[in-house]
Amino acid sequence: MGRAITTTDFEELYDATVRDVLAYARRRTSRDGEDLVAEVYAVAWRRRSDLPAPMLRRAWLFGVARNLLKADGRQHRREGELVSELAARPEPASQLTSSDRTARVMGEALERLAPTDREILRLAAWESLTPAELAVALGIRPGTARVRLHRARQALASDPEVRALVQEPDQSFLTTS
Repeated sequence: MGRAITTTDFEELYDATVRDVLAYARRRTSRDGEDLVAEVYAVAWRRRSDLPAPMLRRAWLFGVARNLLKADGRQHRREGELVSELAARPEPASQLTSSDRTARVMGEALERLAPTDREILRLAAWESLTPAELAVALGIRPGTARVRLHRARQALASDPEVRALVQEPDQSFLTTS
């Protein structure tokens, strides 16, 4: 941090990261992802003299997006409403494929986790952030990020429905065409 980056450097940063930041935004909010991305890069432009080292800028942008979503507050409320609505309308088991059931079980298990555990798992899995990048995105130390990621993974793995899902024998080989 220190010296502001040039316009050309900023354009290169934008070109290299905009798809990832937009994908991050679309997975986490029902509001217009492009608006959130525009806000992220507006913050980055205003704070261009505060940007971290080039290798950590992508993670820093995720942190900005996360903070904007958090301040917004709408994401969590809408996710909770959607989960409640879906839970009230269970589908017949016969219509669920194995992957549908897995997705449902994992989605419900994620919703039962603490919001901080849910976010660190999503950043690691969906955004492919390393523990060092997680630390930058979450504003914590790398060691703390590793411990939180480990604990979040343990919490997800200890969910009874996830454990039952993992322990089910795969019987797809028994079906014939």
